[in-house]
Amino acid sequence: MRPILQLSHIASLGTIALLLLMVACGTAAPATPSASQAEPPVDTSATAVPTANPTPMPESSSAIAVNPGKLTWMTAGWGNERFTYNYGVGGGNNYGRILHGFLIATNEKTELLPGIATDWQISEDGLTWTFTIREGVKFHDGSDLTAEDVWWTWMHYWGKDESGSALERATQSSAQALARIVERIEQPAPDQVSITLTQGDGGFPAAMVSEAAANWYGVVPQRPKVHDDLQESAYDSNPIAAGPMRLVNHVQAEVMQFERFDEYYYQPDNGLPEDRRVKFTTLDLRLIPEESTRVAAIRAGEADIAPASLPTKDQVEAGGGRIVFGPEGIYLRVMLMGCFKAEVPCRDIRVRQALDYAIDKEVLGNQLFGGPEVFQVKGWAHITPSTIGYSPELDPWPFDPDKARQLLADAGYPGGEGFGKLIVNTWVSTAMPFLPESAQVAADSWRNELGLDVEVRVGDEAALKEATLTGELHGQVLWRDNEASLDKSSLYRSSYASPEHGSRLHEDPELFALAQQTLAVTDPTKRDEAFNLLHKKAREESYELGIGYVNIPWAVGPRVTEWQPWPMSFYPSNLHGIVLK
Repeated sequence: MRPILQLSHIASLGTIALLLLMVACGTAAPATPSASQAEPPVDTSATAVPTANPTPMPESSSAIAVNPGKLTWMTAGWGNERFTYNYGVGGGNNYGRILHGFLIATNEKTELLPGIATDWQISEDGLTWTFTIREGVKFHDGSDLTAEDVWWTWMHYWGKDESGSALERATQSSAQALARIVERIEQPAPDQVSITLTQGDGGFPAAMVSEAAANWYGVVPQRPKVHDDLQESAYDSNPIAAGPMRLVNHVQAEVMQFERFDEYYYQPDNGLPEDRRVKFTTLDLRLIPEESTRVAAIRAGEADIAPASLPTKDQVEAGGGRIVFGPEGIYLRVMLMGCFKAEVPCRDIRVRQALDYAIDKEVLGNQLFGGPEVFQVKGWAHITPSTIGYSPELDPWPFDPDKARQLLADAGYPGGEGFGKLIVNTWVSTAMPFLPESAQVAADSWRNELGLDVEVRVGDEAALKEATLTGELHGQVLWRDNEASLDKSSLYRSSYASPEHGSRLHEDPELFALAQQTLAVTDPTKRDEAFNLLHKKAREESYELGIGYVNIPWAVGPRVTEWQPWPMSFYPSNLHGIVLK
């Protein structure tokens, strides 16, 4: 175990390229795991055939200009401030991606590239993914990151040993969903780690272990036990990881201070094509929930980057700053919870579809968000135009109140009679402007067009996410934000493919089967088509409503001379592309 270091405060766009990276071209002969100790089993007889990952020649290593100053980044929230994703809830992307390193990297085209892993492959039966781990990767404490660390990390996130099960302990829905189908995690060779599932998951690399994922499952140093409360608390007090910056001070609910990690693995000296070390020395990530305070700090030169909204553009520019858009960063995900229960009105598909037709998405986008520069009425539910399987037929249904009223009447609730109160749960988003306000717009539409009694409740994000797993929200609406990403395998696993999962949206055996079959597709020539069919089926069933997505406005101060956030990134992205005066 690595020593605990004390802190000051304890507190695509490239879809085709993605598919080519996932060519199934080999078999892995896994060994039987040992559950009695926190050491990975090794099977030296396993064969490894690399996938067709891009291997550009690295640039010659040279020093980059590093500004000696500090970047101040303000954020609206960071959830429960845990430092591993299986326990992190709400806003952790804002700090987790600064701290952690990932097996698979990405770029401005949302392509998957080698990162901590040099290559990855899938077995012929489509059940085992094997990753080869790069030599020379360092953790923030200077120790080497090894395949044993990756094995331990995966066991902690998704595995089970004598100290417990990730399925029982994880608070993240995606961690629970994957843990349900993990058969074993092991080392087929000293520099390799493999995960074998009971069901195929062709999206595992993109959706679970890449920078392009909505999740931030970074690699952490191994500890004596896979699951242990005291060790997990100690890690949160001093999180050691392998990302571009290391945490040096943490004042809860106030600030996380990071410093540049000179040995960050993504550089030519480690065989990678460019130097992605940050070009500044320190970063203050400050928690400032109020937009007016963030914008005032940008104007006063007290902050450099902060989430904003389009109406603040004039104020930002008056202070010498600018608004920069993060394309396709986040979307409205409207979930109708527990509609498989016999006693709830949304059990009837006509009710679910009526709720969708009764919302004027164009008015919502134009009047609330400021128009198409920020809000795009495109995609369906969790699918945006750059997601695998998207097609224009998935775009939101039109505003049709007459059809909505007829559907509701046909379901037995004419003019809302007998429907009961419809509760809409939402929260103040850390990334999307006007999330509670957009829920109120929908509630007003349902009152005015359908005659429903609607109540909007603004709650705690972490508590509401937990409630989706326990059934407390059955018969209610969860009006939330969610991360845009290339591959939605992880989301489908938890919401549509797992009959036992607490946050499942349905109990339709045919839809479960279709989701499982689609997730198992690994042929790069078939995945897009397979997911398109699944998207269309899920859209028709309307357990989720299609509203649209947001190009995230960032207020950027005059000290930042260069920066462009990457697509599908609502969190601090492209840190190495930031240049300060």
